[in-house]
Amino acid sequence: MTELLRTSGDTTVPDTVGHERRGGADVTGVEPLLDVKDLQVTFSPRRKMFRERVELRAVDGVSFQLFPGETVGLVGESGCGKSTTARGLMRLVEPSGGSVTLGGQELLGLPAGKMRKARKDIQMVFQDPYSSLDPSMLVLDSIAEPIDVHLDLDRAQTVERVGELLQRVGLPPEYMYRYPHEFSGGQRQRITIARAIAADPRILVLDEAVSALDVSTQNQVIGLLEDLSRDADLTYLFIAHDLSVVRHISDRVAVMYLGQIVEHGDVDRVFDAPAHPYTEALLSAVPLPSPKLQRSRERIVLAGDPPDPSRVPPGCRFHTRCKYVMDVCRTVVPLPTPTVGSGEVACHLHTSGPQLAGRSVRELATPHAVVAG
Repeated sequence: MTELLRTSGDTTVPDTVGHERRGGADVTGVEPLLDVKDLQVTFSPRRKMFRERVELRAVDGVSFQLFPGETVGLVGESGCGKSTTARGLMRLVEPSGGSVTLGGQELLGLPAGKMRKARKDIQMVFQDPYSSLDPSMLVLDSIAEPIDVHLDLDRAQTVERVGELLQRVGLPPEYMYRYPHEFSGGQRQRITIARAIAADPRILVLDEAVSALDVSTQNQVIGLLEDLSRDADLTYLFIAHDLSVVRHISDRVAVMYLGQIVEHGDVDRVFDAPAHPYTEALLSAVPLPSPKLQRSRERIVLAGDPPDPSRVPPGCRFHTRCKYVMDVCRTVVPLPTPTVGSGEVACHLHTSGPQLAGRSVRELATPHAVVAG
């Protein structure tokens, strides 16, 4: 198999080596391990002192599924709701609506004690390896915390397990007797991963877990995650802004804009034939491996910033920045439309105007060759 290097900014990752995607497998009849339906997370900040509170829907009707053994990437601009989605399904912030089932068990509304037990099966790795570990605790005690909560082991067994976990993430067992400040960023992230897998979870939620690391360390941690996925049959929700890394590690991908998923599907289909204008714009910023192809590709620069989440525009939320905007986009919320290869897209271009019917938005030859609908 030929290795193709993809570079994004300061990151270079091998696109095929060592990673056998399973997302294209037939999942007919397979129950999802995680089923998120219409998830909503609402905050009520004050605009100014002594003024009324406003409703800010950081996550507004997000739905997706994770099947056993796969990796789903979640991408979008900063502030689009990716991390809040992760924290909402983990109930690190309380959702205001929707449903999250893990292995058939509804998580929303579970009492605190039962939710604590449920977290044995779903753990989270955060972005900053420097703040993820208590500086006053030995590595041994940090990794032992989930073991003490979820597994019935005595102290000697716990110490043995911590040593095994450190070896699994590529660190010597004797590192358990050191403190976090004695390690590099990459080593700390390996330690946080060891802690996350300590109680044998089924799902890891990785929230920008490699973005704070240098290029070489990123590649090492990505390789570690792939090894763990294969050896421990782990399922990942992989949140990142580096699209090259997402394509490399993911089986399927979901694209978020202003609190909603606007497109999802098989990662190669979405990257090679994006069906939503926002996805097309995001991907235009990803450098291609061929300089000739890179020079010939149009870079799509979106106008302005995303709208204020507390003042969401009517109709399609992307219409204020979309180069293909039609009249219908300004007033009517687009419904999900099936795309080629079992995905979905929420865009009027597929049902009005050119009626793309799930095909790539790149089929539109010119930005304004669309009849207003």
